[in-house]
Amino acid sequence: MSLDPIHPRVEMILGFLKINNNIEVKNLTKNSKINKLNYITLGFFNIVAFFKSIKYIKNFSGEILYITDLQYLPIAIVGKFYRKKVIYETLDNNVELHFYGLSKKYTFINNIAFVKKLFKYIEKKIASILVDKIIVNSKALKEYFLPLESEVIFYASPFEYKFKIDYSLNDLAFLYLGIFNDSKGAKEILEFTQKYKIKTFIYGEVQLNKDLKEKFHKLENTGLIFHKNRLSSSKLQEELEGLFNLYRLIGFSLIRSIHYSYATQEANKDIDYMAMGIPFIGNYRVPTKEKIEKGCGVFYDNLVDVKQLLNDKKFYLEKSQQCLKIYEKNYSQIIFKNKLEKIVEKL
Repeated sequence: MSLDPIHPRVEMILGFLKINNNIEVKNLTKNSKINKLNYITLGFFNIVAFFKSIKYIKNFSGEILYITDLQYLPIAIVGKFYRKKVIYETLDNNVELHFYGLSKKYTFINNIAFVKKLFKYIEKKIASILVDKIIVNSKALKEYFLPLESEVIFYASPFEYKFKIDYSLNDLAFLYLGIFNDSKGAKEILEFTQKYKIKTFIYGEVQLNKDLKEKFHKLENTGLIFHKNRLSSSKLQEELEGLFNLYRLIGFSLIRSIHYSYATQEANKDIDYMAMGIPFIGNYRVPTKEKIEKGCGVFYDNLVDVKQLLNDKKFYLEKSQQCLKIYEKNYSQIIFKNKLEKIVEKL
């Protein structure tokens, strides 16, 4: 878990729980010098973090151990040894995600099908024996853990109710949040930028192949692409405040379904856009498709709707208002807070 900058979801969890609880946060991967130990589990689990956790948990006076991500799940063994209640939060189908990464790096791994099944079994077995509560952020993950019980707590955006949209503005700009690479739709986004000659603001790490990198820099040099690396939520809010004063913004959500996790997981960027009232151009990946069909945006290949979103202020207003409405009903911070507090109180 990166704490520099801290992930918005982690920041929100800490903010809500610190009010009535003593909280300690540990980044167990920082300055690790013996990462080769992790090869024992093919990198699915972080063995270094497991051993580093022992002294912290032994001296931790609190009652609950909150584990985020599959790689730290074995730490539940330490937690139970020291009689802690254990919460396991996972936001992706990390077995599928990590297996895909391994298969890209080592092609022979595709021929060892049992590896994926084995680590899915281990994840669910540890969770069933040692975890008191499982938290997920999508319907797909809830189904994945069945028959184990899990609680769906959707991502809530740090940007809800932060900005006032000026629907009278004539100037448009595209917005993209998150890692910018081909699997997240970089090729299509660059094509949209070039085709419509609309400025695109990108906030996140850029990971492009040679051809896309060349196109990216060309558009950057012409002033159509503006890029900054990942920022803390407070600094990003300052950046976005400036954009809202100048443009009506349109987001992009074009994650490719290259593996099961990408195909089924909620995208934080979708929810951030909705929280800010920003309609988005998206694809047919199931969670994104559902939001577009509810009126939050348009499909990237429906050029009639894309043109209308770009040119018709009334159409833009309708999509924007629908984004805000659906966000408030399903993803708001108060929903997040109430669900989290109930879990902690029950434990």
